[in-house]
Amino acid sequence: MTIYLIRHAQSTFNAVFQAGQPDPMIFDAPLSALGERQANEARDKVAALDLRDVIVSPLTRTLQTATLLFGERRTFQINALIREQVTNSCDVGRNPLELAQDYPHLDFSGLQEHWWHDGVVDERGIAVEPYEVLQARADAFASYLRDHKIRSTAVVSHGNFIRVLTGIQPGNCQIIEFDPHGQ
Repeated sequence: MTIYLIRHAQSTFNAVFQAGQPDPMIFDAPLSALGERQANEARDKVAALDLRDVIVSPLTRTLQTATLLFGERRTFQINALIREQVTNSCDVGRNPLELAQDYPHLDFSGLQEHWWHDGVVDERGIAVEPYEVLQARADAFASYLRDHKIRSTAVVSHGNFIRVLTGIQPGNCQIIEFDPHGQ
């Protein structure tokens, strides 16, 4: 049951954000130029893995990373459970119609109109997702992997999500082998 968790490459938000500084307000941040290079450099490592399927978060930086890693010929399963915890502007998504315009080769029909965390907004206008909600999503995804006997699959996701799932804070394009039965 080999699952490979892959963190997205560097985003434009990651390139400029500094802890303790104001949010740069880059909603659904795309990859930076460095991020594109990181994904292209990781392509050979990913190609060496025995993969049948790819599950991808619907945030732009993961969609771009997955497309650079796997190309447009492979079918991606878009899954909002594996999105990033909403803590900043970059974690706020876009509706499925907008995503489909940018990624016509992908199927967003399974997404709700507002698939990212919704709640009380802060002074930035962002509904910060509580840790408990992130943990519940990670647990639900691990159960999904076990219940559906998912294997030989890459999961292109985010740092906080992968950390909650594994205890590891991954670097950009880092690949982590994951056993959902070890939960």
